[in-house]
Amino acid sequence: MEEKRKGKVQEVKEAMAAGVCAVHCLEDAKKKLEDAKYLGIWDIFGGGMLSSVLKYNRLEEAQVSMELAGKKVKMFEKELADVAVSMQVNVEIQSFEKFADIFLDNILSDWSMQEKITCALKQVDEALERIRQLLLSLQMMNQRYQSDGEEDIVWDRSEEH
Repeated sequence: MEEKRKGKVQEVKEAMAAGVCAVHCLEDAKKKLEDAKYLGIWDIFGGGMLSSVLKYNRLEEAQVSMELAGKKVKMFEKELADVAVSMQVNVEIQSFEKFADIFLDNILSDWSMQEKITCALKQVDEALERIRQLLLSLQMMNQRYQSDGEEDIVWDRSEEH
């Protein structure tokens, strides 16, 4: 019985570690998207080609972070399956029309891009919230397994006397 409990505790800890890793990657992507959003505001108010280029550099960095986060979320999903918890989180950034925004730089293309960045930020925030909720559940699970083990130990000791 003790080995089974230890195995469950280990599986929960592995899931928690994968979840924390996914959170860190998503937070990195969120920061880059927030930077791109700020640059987008500058672009709307006349930043010109320079602000568009900087914004897209930050979006490309966010895309790389999102791809890594997607892999980490998949790993988290796999670890959750080991503890009989299922999860579905979408962590994709929409495609961005770089050419149109840089070379047809106008208020409409800038505004459209801001909406896409805002949408991507919302997706990241939702994924972060869902993963954080699951991490809290895992923490409670871990505490329950740990306390079950303590009760087993106390019970086993009483049998020895």
